[in-house]
Amino acid sequence: MNASFQALAGVSYVSLESYRKSGAPARTPVWIAADGGKLYCWTLSTTGKIKRIRANANVRLAKCNASGKLEGEWVMAEARILDSPAALKAQLRRLRAKYGWKLLPFRLISFLRRAPTLTIEFSPASSD
Repeated sequence: MNASFQALAGVSYVSLESYRKSGAPARTPVWIAADGGKLYCWTLSTTGKIKRIRANANVRLAKCNASGKLEGEWVMAEARILDSPAALKAQLRRLRAKYGWKLLPFRLISFLRRAPTLTIEFSPASSD
């Protein structure tokens, strides 16, 4: 894992830049957790970032604050959507370990919306 990618494991928020069909970037601040040299994000299955990643797995990641303001340099990555119950369980465990009680409101929102949740796995881009 390259140093820039690895450094993102310790930050609270990461800006995820995925791309619309037109090629225009869309940025979203997300929580991430690291495991085994990869980074992971948890999200509702109905979000735009899931649709965009299904169409184009190439993304960029950068340290940001809660509102998405960039605080670091972009790192190229490849995203993969994991939809198995085991992947979700592992990601919730990672997020609970990193964010603790702060995760509870987001779990409640996903429960109330009754929308399935997915895990996004990030690896350093092959060209990095």
